[in-house]
Amino acid sequence: MKRKLCAALCIGLAAGTAAACGKSLETNENTVYVKKDGTIIGASIEDFNEDYYDEAELEAYITESVDDYVALNGDGSVLLDRFQVEEKDGGKSAQLYLNYGTYIDYAQFNGVEMYAGQAAQAEEDGYELESTLIKVEKGETAGKADLSEALALDGAKVVILGEETTLKVDGSIFYVSDGNVEVTGKNTAKLHYDPEGEDAALAYVFYK
Repeated sequence: MKRKLCAALCIGLAAGTAAACGKSLETNENTVYVKKDGTIIGASIEDFNEDYYDEAELEAYITESVDDYVALNGDGSVLLDRFQVEEKDGGKSAQLYLNYGTYIDYAQFNGVEMYAGQAAQAEEDGYELESTLIKVEKGETAGKADLSEALALDGAKVVILGEETTLKVDGSIFYVSDGNVEVTGKNTAKLHYDPEGEDAALAYVFYK
């Protein structure tokens, strides 16, 4: 159970150094924040109400997992920023914030597929980008669009992620994949992904 809970919590928070701290992200839901410098900030917020949950043991397990990863991948690859259990409205929630040096560290540590960078580079790296997208204007969807429109956007970046989470980016969202991304603001969206589903598809979010 503790391993399963830790896996649920470890959705990641990134920055190159401890000074970047998770304080730049405050949330009450699982969130992945892709920063302008390419680092990833993530937060995992999970229910912690079962009597058999042990805060000290879970924190020790998280710390060990981070240390093991860093030992293999180098300083700055993953950093434990915050872990705390809060009581609110008669219940408890466990809040984990981790810092990742790159999107590759995030993907490897959490066992998910992820890319975050220039849209043109994603194609060169072998990602088959969605041909039909949804256009976004001022945080609202605005009809269907073609991939060529997104790639023609000067300086376009893309986040590709296979995970059920909220995504935040440093910039404005202009295009998203159809059917698995719910735009919630100019720079935020909810990504829907069922790893057990036969038709599970990666979410694509284009922004600049």
